[in-house]
Amino acid sequence: MFISDPRIPEDQRELGVEKVKQTIEEKVNGVVEKVDRWGMRKFAYMLPKSKLTEGDYTVILFRADGGDLGPLENLFQVTPEYIRKQIVRREDIEKEERKKILQGRKNGGLEIEEEIVVEETVPEEEPEFDVEEKGE
Repeated sequence: MFISDPRIPEDQRELGVEKVKQTIEEKVNGVVEKVDRWGMRKFAYMLPKSKLTEGDYTVILFRADGGDLGPLENLFQVTPEYIRKQIVRREDIEKEERKKILQGRKNGGLEIEEEIVVEETVPEEEPEFDVEEKGE
């Protein structure tokens, strides 16, 4: 995820997104899966140096080796149009993929998607309980 400076024209911010995608694909040897432009959002606080109160948010979901992120980090550091950035490892996605692989191995190497049908039953009458009263 990164935040672009809102004072820059929209077409240049769009070029900035393309520059990040290109860096991921060419220099980081990653695969971009999804680009999600959130647009202008307010910050929780004013940035001290620039006095900005909002920014243009973009989230890019990509796959790459964690050791090869140097060129992407460098791009964010040397380009002033990016005012904030955060690169996060999505462990929830990795766990889901591992789960599917293990499930495929259990099914004899074939990945079979099962459809789970849940039937909701409503009892017609409330069940009767035998309650014994104990004397004191």
